[in-house]
Amino acid sequence: METKDFDIIFAGSGMAGLSLAYRGIREGVWQNENILIVDKDIKNKNDRTWCFWQDESKESPFKPVFYHSWKALSFFTNEGRQIPLNNGNYAYHMIRSIDFYQFVLSFLRQSPRVTFVQAEILSIENTPDAGIVQTRDAAYKAKYVFNSMYSKPELKPWDQYFLQHFKGKMIQTKQFSGNPSEMYLMDFRTPQENGTTFFYVLPVAQDRLFVEYTIFSKSLLEDGAYDRAIEQYLAKVLGITEYQILEHEFGVIPMTDFRFSRRNGNVVNIGTAGGDTRASSGYTFTNTQKTVSKILASYRKKGHPFFGNENINEKHKLLDSTILKVLDHNEYHGHQLFSDLFTHVDAKNIFAFLDSESTAQDDLKVMLSLKAKHFIAPFVKSLFKIIS
Repeated sequence: METKDFDIIFAGSGMAGLSLAYRGIREGVWQNENILIVDKDIKNKNDRTWCFWQDESKESPFKPVFYHSWKALSFFTNEGRQIPLNNGNYAYHMIRSIDFYQFVLSFLRQSPRVTFVQAEILSIENTPDAGIVQTRDAAYKAKYVFNSMYSKPELKPWDQYFLQHFKGKMIQTKQFSGNPSEMYLMDFRTPQENGTTFFYVLPVAQDRLFVEYTIFSKSLLEDGAYDRAIEQYLAKVLGITEYQILEHEFGVIPMTDFRFSRRNGNVVNIGTAGGDTRASSGYTFTNTQKTVSKILASYRKKGHPFFGNENINEKHKLLDSTILKVLDHNEYHGHQLFSDLFTHVDAKNIFAFLDSESTAQDDLKVMLSLKAKHFIAPFVKSLFKIIS
């Protein structure tokens, strides 16, 4: 089979791969490299939404495709108590995947050094001096391969593996009576029998909002259950019975304390495949951008993509693992855990914690806000897992 040579290969053209390719070329790190991007999909659909919080003092290379942003955030407990959040200088942003794809791909396609191949990736291998990406029709070789193709890892008996599964709908309605400038970060005013269950409500206009039904559990629901839950929430909680569905999406994000490998020789794993998804929340976008920054900084300084310290450090991995074990025990219910957290800790400190930017004082506030008796045994088990 024919082998084609490149300097850099991206195995996968999702958010992680395209972010790195775009920023590497845009920031002038890669000027003479021949780059290949391989994916079976052509990325011409709005197939997902990325949301994240960010300190407004920081710039984002993807600000041109922010679909909407909110400074006012609220949290709702299962009992219906509203908690306006003190998010300080943080704002919450939404990016629609179609806008991201069009923005990045239009830029990359202008470069004569970028080649696109639409094909299913059969395997990714490391050799002493290169990485090889195999498709049905050809093999592609490069000094470095950036892999963002995720597959469920082979878990150990002590690894936790939750799924964050969700269905979101963009609706148009004349019945929304809320404040269009305020989003609901977590709204637990919904039944909890299937696991930690809540809604995101993101108004983009007075008559248009994105509503997402989200569950943390170890198994998916049957298809119709998501639609019924959204319909019930809209009617009973938001008072919306007449609406038009403009778009919808379904997704599953792994929430696991499995230790992902960042690299295998010349193959560098990025995005969820590289451990950039935060185990306790499922948020991926910000951690991926931090990884991209570290890869590019290493290229500038050392001429290779192998960086040192991870964004999600050992302290935060330990705490994430502990939280997953607490949820697995199901004695301290998820809705109560998050309610205690947002009741006693400012959102700005929680965001710093979830971005792995928190101080020891911030971490102490987080831990003291929760019921300690439920954390002792899970913490000891998680600590033993790390040291062993």
